[in-house]
Amino acid sequence: MYVIRSKFMEVLTSVLPITVMVLLLHFTLTPMEGPMIWRFLFGAVLIMVGLTLFLIGVDIGVTPLGDYTGTALAKSNKLWIVLVAGAVLGFFISIAEPGLLVLANQVDFVTSGQISANSILIIVSIGLAVMLALGFLRIFYNIP
Repeated sequence: MYVIRSKFMEVLTSVLPITVMVLLLHFTLTPMEGPMIWRFLFGAVLIMVGLTLFLIGVDIGVTPLGDYTGTALAKSNKLWIVLVAGAVLGFFISIAEPGLLVLANQVDFVTSGQISANSILIIVSIGLAVMLALGFLRIFYNIP
């Protein structure tokens, strides 16, 4: 029960300020229709519940797997394995990032397709993979 409460409080501190700001705007500058504000509040509650459950799931399933994988990679003491694993993970994590997807689509829209969303995704993901591998290299050689 403590885990649920602590995760919910963590989510609450993230979602509540945005919710309060929207409510302040609703009651001062830009009033919304009755059904829309109720849908917003219902959605905010669902976000809080869903994000709480998601973060509990991450703590139970994904975080231990990441810890185990990272420990095993570090214990292998083979630099090339650490660099390749870091680059591959960095690439795929970046490709899956929703914020980057939105940005890439906006760039594609603003440039009328001159710069495609896929090229933005791939270039940024390759850049992140290279920089992550370089960061691991710095850690390995203890370069400040």
